[in-house]
Amino acid sequence: MRTFIAIELPRSMKSQLASILSEVKQMSTGGRFVPNDSFHITLHFLGDTDDIVSAALAMREAVRGIRNFNLHLGKYSSFEKNGSHTAYIDVKGDTNELNVLHEALESALAQYGFPREVKRFTPHITLGRNVTYDELVKGELEKTISPNASMLVSSITLFQSERIGGKMVYTPLHTEKF
Repeated sequence: MRTFIAIELPRSMKSQLASILSEVKQMSTGGRFVPNDSFHITLHFLGDTDDIVSAALAMREAVRGIRNFNLHLGKYSSFEKNGSHTAYIDVKGDTNELNVLHEALESALAQYGFPREVKRFTPHITLGRNVTYDELVKGELEKTISPNASMLVSSITLFQSERIGGKMVYTPLHTEKF
């Protein structure tokens, strides 16, 4: 099964992200957009694995010594690849504690045989992939979207990712509190 470990977002933050996504959809000419109930902050993509027990044990080990911390939504941004954009919102706040958590998770997962992420960890919330718009629209979105939502992070969650009825559905399998 396809799995990943992430920080779940509170309903209030998902609601604000849904409003932002609506604006992005209106100003773009298409894309694959994240369903409103699926917003999250990915910490590690495990990929296809049935070893849920090892993943849960690694999560338990990783959160030892981690204390609750605050995060808030940053600016809208995107990166371009092959003429389309991956649209996202930066994550700001106590990123030092977030980075400590991420590194502890990477180390613990490696001890249980999961490969480390090769790309640099950049906390963000994906809004859509293959989003198409021109540079003028991109600039307008970057200037006009200024979210104002925050959250207290107190746990991480292992999710199963599967396509059901043509859309991606993320099902929580295990949550580890700090």
